[in-house]
Amino acid sequence: MKQLIERRINWMMALMPYSIAIGPLGTLLTLEIVSLKGTPIDVSYAMSAGSAAGVAAPLIWGFLLDKYGGRRVLTLGFLGTALFILALAYASSIPQIALYYAAASLFSSAVGVSASMIIVGYSSRSRWNESYSSLNFISSLGYLIGDLAAAVLSGFLSIKTIILSMGALSLISIALTMLTMPREVVKVNNTSNDPPKSIKGKVTDLGDLMSLIILYSALVIFYISSGIFNTLYPYGLRVGGLSKTWVMGVISMGLGVQILGFRLAPRLISKLGGNAKAASSSLILRGLSYSLIGLTSSTPVTLIATGLTLYPLAAGLAFSTFYTASNVMIVERLKNGREGRGLGVYNVVTGSAYLTGSLTSGYLANSIGIGQSYVIAGVLLWGSAYLFRLIDKSRVSELAKVSA
Repeated sequence: MKQLIERRINWMMALMPYSIAIGPLGTLLTLEIVSLKGTPIDVSYAMSAGSAAGVAAPLIWGFLLDKYGGRRVLTLGFLGTALFILALAYASSIPQIALYYAAASLFSSAVGVSASMIIVGYSSRSRWNESYSSLNFISSLGYLIGDLAAAVLSGFLSIKTIILSMGALSLISIALTMLTMPREVVKVNNTSNDPPKSIKGKVTDLGDLMSLIILYSALVIFYISSGIFNTLYPYGLRVGGLSKTWVMGVISMGLGVQILGFRLAPRLISKLGGNAKAASSSLILRGLSYSLIGLTSSTPVTLIATGLTLYPLAAGLAFSTFYTASNVMIVERLKNGREGRGLGVYNVVTGSAYLTGSLTSGYLANSIGIGQSYVIAGVLLWGSAYLFRLIDKSRVSELAKVSA
C-alpha cells in the first residue's frame, strides 16, 4: 500500500518535462512567425487556432477517459503533443505553424483532463485539495523553468532548435509515466463521504441543480474576466512604456508567486472556511488587484510598482487558491462512472468563456482604454465572488436541514 501511494504521488512528476516544453511554446511560435515576416494578424490567427482546438477537444477526451482510463489518455496526450511540437520545428509557412499548433493544443488538452481524472479516481476526497495543489505546483514550476530556459537558449540557439528540444522533453514525460504509474490502480471509493440526502429527494435534487448552475455561472464570469485581463496585460505593460525585460520580469514574478501559492493553497482553503468561501475571498482579492492596476496604470513607474505587488497577488496567491478550490468543487459534483465526460464539459465551458474574454478584450481596449478594461475585469470577478458566497450559504442551509 505504501508503494502504491508513493506511485500516486510520483506520477505527477511526469508532467514536469511536458510543462517545461509547453511553457514557452506560444512565445517561441510568435518569434518564428515574425522571422517568416508574419504580421500581428498572423500571430493572432495562429494563437486562435490553438485556443479553438483546446476548447473543443476536452469533450472528446472526456468520453475516451471514461472508456480507456486516465493512464492511456495521459500517455496519448504526451505523445501527440510531442510529435506536433517536433513538427512545428520543420514548419516552413505560417499556415503550417497554425495547423501544427492547433494539433499540439488538441493533444495538450488531453493531458489536463486526464490528470484531473486520475486525481479524482485514485485520491481520497479528503486529499483532493492537496493533490490538485501538488499537480498545479509542478505544472507552474515547469512553465517557469521553460520560460527562463527558452530566454537563455535564444541567445545562442535558433528558435527551431529550441522547439525541437521542447518536443524531445515531452517524449520524456511518456517514459516517466510508464515508470511511475502502474497499469492497474485500484480506485478509491469517494462516495461514502458524500453529504446525506434530505428525505425530500426532489427538493434536494433541485437544490443540487441550482447550485451547479450557480457554480458554472460563477466560473464562466471568472474565465471571461481572466481572458480580458490576461490578453491585455503584457501588451498594456509594453505600450505603457516598459521594456521587454521588465514585461518578462513582471510576468515571471506573478508566476513565481503562483508556484508558492499552490503550495499554500490547501492550508489557506482550510483557514478560510472551505472551498466556496476560499474561492469567494480569493476572487475579491483578485478583483481588487485588477481594478487598482487599471486605475493606476498611467506611468511606467506605477506599472512597475503594481506589477511587482498587485499583479503577483492576483495572478499568484489569489489564482492558486481559487483554482484549487474551484476544481475540487467541480469534481465533487461529478457522477460516478462519468467523470471523464463531466471534466470534458467543464473544460469546454471554461475554455469557451476564456476565449470569449480574449476576443472581447481588444474591442474593450479600443472603446474604453486598457486601464478601464482592467477595471471591468475586476468588477466581473466581484460578481463571481458573490455567486460563490451564495453557493456557500446554500450548502450550509442544506446541511442544517439534513441534520435537523
